[in-house]
Amino acid sequence: MEQIVARGGYIRDFARTRQRAVGAVGESGAVLITVLFGVVALIALAALVLDLAAVRVNRAVSQVVTDAAATAAAIEAEGTDGRSACETALDYLELNLPQAGPFSGADCLTFTASCDAATPGASTTATAGSWVATLTYPVPDASPLLTSSVIGKPTQPLHPDDGDACERFGVSVQSTHDYLFAQILGATSGTTEIHSVARGFVPDESQFALNLLILERYECDALSANTSGGNSGIIVDSVWNTDKGRLDPGYIAVDSDASVCGPKGVIAANGSGALVRADGPEGCAGQLGTHVDPVSGLLTGEGCGQIQLIAPGVPGCNHPACTSSGVIAPDPISRKDRITRAPVDHRYNCKSNYPMPAGWEIDGCSDTPDPFIDDLVTDLGGPGTPAGYTSWTSAGFACNPGPMIAPLGNWHVDCNDFKPKGTISFLKGNVVFDGNVTLGGAANLAINANGSTPFPHTPGHTEGIVFFRDGILRKGAQSSLFIHHSTIYMSDTSDLRMNGGSGAVGWSAPSTGDFAGLALWYESADDITFGGSAGLSLDGVFFAPWATIDYGGSGSQEQVSAQFIARKLEVSGNGTLVVRPRFESAVLIPLEPQSQLIR
Repeated sequence: MEQIVARGGYIRDFARTRQRAVGAVGESGAVLITVLFGVVALIALAALVLDLAAVRVNRAVSQVVTDAAATAAAIEAEGTDGRSACETALDYLELNLPQAGPFSGADCLTFTASCDAATPGASTTATAGSWVATLTYPVPDASPLLTSSVIGKPTQPLHPDDGDACERFGVSVQSTHDYLFAQILGATSGTTEIHSVARGFVPDESQFALNLLILERYECDALSANTSGGNSGIIVDSVWNTDKGRLDPGYIAVDSDASVCGPKGVIAANGSGALVRADGPEGCAGQLGTHVDPVSGLLTGEGCGQIQLIAPGVPGCNHPACTSSGVIAPDPISRKDRITRAPVDHRYNCKSNYPMPAGWEIDGCSDTPDPFIDDLVTDLGGPGTPAGYTSWTSAGFACNPGPMIAPLGNWHVDCNDFKPKGTISFLKGNVVFDGNVTLGGAANLAINANGSTPFPHTPGHTEGIVFFRDGILRKGAQSSLFIHHSTIYMSDTSDLRMNGGSGAVGWSAPSTGDFAGLALWYESADDITFGGSAGLSLDGVFFAPWATIDYGGSGSQEQVSAQFIARKLEVSGNGTLVVRPRFESAVLIPLEPQSQLIR
């Protein structure tokens, strides 16, 4: 809306003036007088045009800024929180409206922090210089804000894409422009008023299988590829979404805000040919190449996934978001909120609250409590032999046994160092270890095995538990380890070291039961090491919230059906680790809210 306000002025009747002038000076001066008044009229008209143009520029600037403020506020509201949205909108207005400065008079407490269908619309007004801003949340269907502010389009009917009132946030800005030239016509100022309404929402396909989640909250080098071979490092591949029947982008997310940071970024790809890459459906801008997805047979675009960061410095690979003498693709994009470890805790250890160190707090689980991990620790955490288990040494077996297939049942291996001399197989059932498990030389170990099949056996059951009360699980270069459809729980005094070499590692998560999809729950802060092996098969969720996962490649590409969720991840050597979780077994992560302008 635009208007010119005329105060105490008028425009003379040029025809009458000309007649008086002609009578006074005669026809010989009539032309001169006519030209004179014509020039004055043209100057006045030009002045008016210039000032109206300034008003229109003011309007255009206002529209851009209110669009941005409403869009950001709608995301912040997330369908409920009008107070945070109000503060976000004010921040945008103060930063972007020319010569505005701090706004005063607004009371964000006017808005609800928990919106529902019965919440009435509320507004608050703030001023800064010549600007007056009115913020509205929620925006009811009958609100005047849902009419268009575009000139010539005063009405716009509601549409299903407009969402509900709690998803909408409105920003209205009025400004007064003092005329510089048009005052000779008696017009002193022009007033412009525009508004924007945005809708915040979570897309229908609101969850995705995040390949790699780095939980470090503050430090640099949270995800690093210190490799030396060409195109060596880490790749998160696209994921076949079995629910939607489509190829989803591969995702990396890093929770670090880079507040405790040195010269490196939270993502670092350092070294000749070092690579951190997220792939996705073929055809994106900046695509580096293609390959065929082995699950769906569809083309995957290399560099067409997403890398999401909390750290500043995005868009683009800029410190402290990332540093690279190698390749990081695509460029990281900004994420508003940390994901945290909460999705994993809520799935496998649902509780109303979680005691965490300061700065690492997570939200409680809103579902009916099902603390599966806590119950497991209560049942098997010791001391002594748990009910339903048989003591290994009491049954007469040595802590350094020769080749054997253990009798069927649940076993408590009460050895400080269990060190097989050959191939040991535990048939379907659970195993509790008191101390170290050391696989050296040509020793091999299989757990939850089907004894009717040769080593490394087929799975004996769809779900099993391997519980480490203490000690190190260490696999040597020539030895092999096969964990079939089992969850390994490792206490805060345990450690996991899988050295590379000619020996193989095969590790799959349960496919049924309370721990379906969970391959590892690791409470220790000690590093986890995976070396490049003749065969590295990992399938399931590997959860190490306090630890660094260290993969040392050996010159080849190893593809795992794993979802890694760890404090940090480091890739070294000259190999490439490709991470591609199975959608049906992965912990699904909610997408961030999105917003769109609707008015």
